[in-house]
Amino acid sequence: MPPTTPDLAALQRALGSQGLSGWLFYDFRGLDPIALRILKFPPEKIATRRWFYYVPASGTPLKICHRIEADALEHLPGSVVLFSGWKELGERLASALAGARKVAMQYSPRNAIPYVSRVDAGTLEMVSACGVDVVSSADLVQTFEAVMTPEQVAGHYEAARMLRASVDRTFAEVRRRVLGSVPTTEYDIQCFLMDLFTSQGFIADHPPIVSVNAHAGQPHYLPGPQGSSPIRKGDLLLIDIWAKKKVPDSIYADITWTTCVDTKVPDRQREVFEAVRDGRDAAAGFVVKGIAEGRPVKGWEVDDVARDVITKRGFGQYFTHRTGHNLGYEVHGNGAHLDHLETIDDRQLIPETAFTIEPGIYLPEFGIRSEINLYIKGREAVITGPPIQTELSALLA
Repeated sequence: MPPTTPDLAALQRALGSQGLSGWLFYDFRGLDPIALRILKFPPEKIATRRWFYYVPASGTPLKICHRIEADALEHLPGSVVLFSGWKELGERLASALAGARKVAMQYSPRNAIPYVSRVDAGTLEMVSACGVDVVSSADLVQTFEAVMTPEQVAGHYEAARMLRASVDRTFAEVRRRVLGSVPTTEYDIQCFLMDLFTSQGFIADHPPIVSVNAHAGQPHYLPGPQGSSPIRKGDLLLIDIWAKKKVPDSIYADITWTTCVDTKVPDRQREVFEAVRDGRDAAAGFVVKGIAEGRPVKGWEVDDVARDVITKRGFGQYFTHRTGHNLGYEVHGNGAHLDHLETIDDRQLIPETAFTIEPGIYLPEFGIRSEINLYIKGREAVITGPPIQTELSALLA
C-alpha cells in the first residue's frame, strides 16, 4: 500500500539543505495538483474553500483551514488553526510565517517554468505582505514529484520495452497493409497502437501521434476518424507513442520513430533525419558524460547542445520546441525539462529521474523527430527502451 501521508522528515531535510525557512502549500478548488499529490490529498475529500499547509524547516507543521471545512487536512501531521473571514486568514498567515525569511511556494519567477507556476498572483501578494521572501519550489517539486521509487523505475522500463516492441509491430503492420494494397489511414494505425497498449495492460492520456508527410511537420498533430490522411507508398511516416502501466503511481515512457514507406529513402529526408539524430546523440552524450563526471547538468544546457548541432546544419528555424521533458505520472512530468527555448529550465537533472531527448525538424512538406528516454541511476545515465533509431529506413525495401 502506498503511504497515505507525506514523509515529513524528508520534506524538512530538503528544506534545510536548501536554506529555506519552510514550504507553504496552498490550494483552492484543485488549482495546485502538485500540492495535492505531494501531500497525498484524499481524492474523496471535499474542499471548497482555501487552505494552506505550512511545513517549517524544523518544528511542527501548521494547517490553516476554513471553519466550515476544519477537517480538510486532517490526514496531515501538525496543528490546525481556523479562519472564516479574509482578515482573519491574513492574520493566521502572518502568525504562521512570523520569523520566516525564505518560503517556497509553487511559483516560478516570470513564469520561467510554467509547470511549477500554480499559485495565483494575488495569493503571492498576500503571503509576501507577511514579510517573507517567496521563492520557487521548483527544485523541491522535482525531488518529491520526479524522483522514482524502485517499483516506478521497473514500471518505466517495462513501458519503454513495450513501446519499443510496438514500433516494430506497427511498422510491420504498415508494411503488410501497403504491400497488400489494404486501404489504411493515420487513424487506423493510431487505433492499432491503442489496441496494442490496452491488450498489454498499458494506458495513455491521449491516443498516439501517427502522421505522414505534411502532418508530420505539425509536432502535435493527432489524426481523427475524419480528415485522416491515407498511408501510401512514398510517404514519410512518424509515430510518437507514450504509455504507462495501468497501476497506481506508474511512470510514463515516450518514444518517437520515423520511416520512409518506400523502397528507397530520399536524400532530403535522410539529410534531415541525420541532423535530428546527431543533435539527439550530442545531447545524450553531454548528459552521459556530465553525470559520469559528477558535474551538475542543467536542463537548458542540454537543450543548447542539441539546438547548436541542428542550427549548424541549417535547420535551426525549423526546430520549434524544447529538446526534451521529464517523464512522470503525466507524460510531461514536473521534473527538469531540457529547455532553453520555450522556457529557461535551470533545474539540475538528478538521480532516479527519467526524461526524453527528442529534437525535431519540421518542414512544410514533412517533419522528422527522434525521441529516446534516459534514466539517471547514480553516476550513470542510461537509455531505456533500446535499441534506438540510428538510420531512416526504407520500410518497403
